[in-house]
Amino acid sequence: MKYLFIITGIAYGHFTREEAIIDKLKKLDKKAEIVIAGYETSYNYFKGKYDVLKLNPIIFPDLSSKFKILNILLKNYNVIASWINDITIINDFNREFKADVIVSDWEPFAIFTKTGYLIWNYKPEFSKASNFSLLIQKCAIELGYFVSRILNKKIILPSFKKEKNIKNFIYTDLIIRKKPNEVKELNKYKDSILVMIGGSRYGVGLAEKIKNVSKDFNEKFIFFGYKCKGKNCIGFDKFNKDYLSFLKSCKAVISLGGYSGISESVFYRKPNLAFPIKNHLEQHTVTEEFKDYIEIGDIDSPEEEIKIKIENFLRNLSVLKKKLNSLKLNNGADEIAEIIYRKAKS
Repeated sequence: MKYLFIITGIAYGHFTREEAIIDKLKKLDKKAEIVIAGYETSYNYFKGKYDVLKLNPIIFPDLSSKFKILNILLKNYNVIASWINDITIINDFNREFKADVIVSDWEPFAIFTKTGYLIWNYKPEFSKASNFSLLIQKCAIELGYFVSRILNKKIILPSFKKEKNIKNFIYTDLIIRKKPNEVKELNKYKDSILVMIGGSRYGVGLAEKIKNVSKDFNEKFIFFGYKCKGKNCIGFDKFNKDYLSFLKSCKAVISLGGYSGISESVFYRKPNLAFPIKNHLEQHTVTEEFKDYIEIGDIDSPEEEIKIKIENFLRNLSVLKKKLNSLKLNNGADEIAEIIYRKAKS
């Protein structure tokens, strides 16, 4: 069968979860022909592994801790023209390729292609628009959901709190790259604290604050997405394929509010202190979904408050661990691969 995956190139979470699905799909379909369409992080990651189509990027001026909707709109003033061009690229390629299924992760233009499934993780039921910026994002995303329903597109929603399928929503379990028993533990980094910033630059300021206060803790902090080297910290500023080994070895995680970072830490039963990006609706919606099993901080807090928050978090690890150990979770990557494979065969 032939499969075309359209994957957004923002941060790391999008391409890692799609790769998890692709890996499962290849086990179901030994003769699978897979092509990736993406840009920036997704294009660079899959280039050389698969045939890759290069799309036009969405630009995020993400050097602060705040999601600034006006800046993003100004930087992407030609986004409609870019999306039309991307639709043309996909359609021109697919006339010859003839994919049995097209899957898209978070690319809005894919609504208007012959997409089989849209994999999104925004849950309207957990969305709270408390200011104008969040309201604009909520209206835009839910308009996309409405248009998808009108066009009879199926939206797959990997979920912690799995709901009953309704309308064009298909709820599945969380997408995990590998289960803990498939990952090797690293004794050298056992009981460390992971600080997962991801592939964007939004969390750099937070990482710097944590690095500065790390000297006050008798802990080893391992940073992903931020380069540092000191008595209490070591960091990697590039994508690290061994991240899950570090995750299995650690005792706790500090992250932004991204879906993949939180869902993987919860699946591995690692207490998580999440700092969602300010005014980023998706991240605030994710933390709202997981709020009973994680702790949530303010990304704009000064260093002293960050230090106190981490101290309280570390004191509370046993309580969080007990909650996490009570969960029964399955890997949604298996479930989604089955859905895609059945669709390809039909």
